[in-house]
Amino acid sequence: MKAGKIILGYFLAGVLFFYAFFLWQFPYDRLKNAWVQSFEEALPLSLSIGRLAPVLPWGLRLEDVRVGTDSLSFRLPDLILRPDLPAFLAGKTGLSLQEAGSPARLAGKFRQEKNKNDFRLQLNKAEVQALAGKEISFRVRLSGEGAFEWLGEDWEKGNGQLWALLERGEFQGSPGAQIPLPLKLFDSVRGELQFKEGLARVKRLEASGKENRFILPQPIQIPLKGGALSPELFLLFQMAPK
Repeated sequence: MKAGKIILGYFLAGVLFFYAFFLWQFPYDRLKNAWVQSFEEALPLSLSIGRLAPVLPWGLRLEDVRVGTDSLSFRLPDLILRPDLPAFLAGKTGLSLQEAGSPARLAGKFRQEKNKNDFRLQLNKAEVQALAGKEISFRVRLSGEGAFEWLGEDWEKGNGQLWALLERGEFQGSPGAQIPLPLKLFDSVRGELQFKEGLARVKRLEASGKENRFILPQPIQIPLKGGALSPELFLLFQMAPK
């Protein structure tokens, strides 16, 4: 009995040592670069991840995540990525993503079964930092819910829906800095989108500020890949009476 406990102790110590060595040698930078490359090849946006770090017992912490363009970018809260164990036990591939802080106001789930992929996202007043150029920053509060399904690698032909509400906070930075006109005119935006067979259909888009209001006159469609913005969206750059 005593010998069995000793053997079990050595076995567990060996497993822990191997796991610690695996975490130490894991190619975090290579994985980070692969994620960034895949994201930027699929979408007309830039992505940067400051650091990947292990989270015990299993998981990854994504730190200093930034997404956007040269003129407007968003810094997300630190995120925790974990394997979805119930999905694995059911013979599926599953991952969960959530904000590192408590309470988690940003959460997502990805599942893959055979050739079918499914991603769901929930936002509950999640706060992100937005940067307009290099001189202006402000907070954005995000609420919404979305679901998206696709087959194989043809994500641009997937189906789903999304609604979101964006609420802008006060500007911070240089008083003389140039602020993009839509950001000055509107402090909240609400939208509803439907994705079907390679098209994103903007069913609803409303923006409002203290003195201005914009409502999309009619639904518009935008190709998910290789498409250009509809002329109706450029009305956001014009002052509209409330």
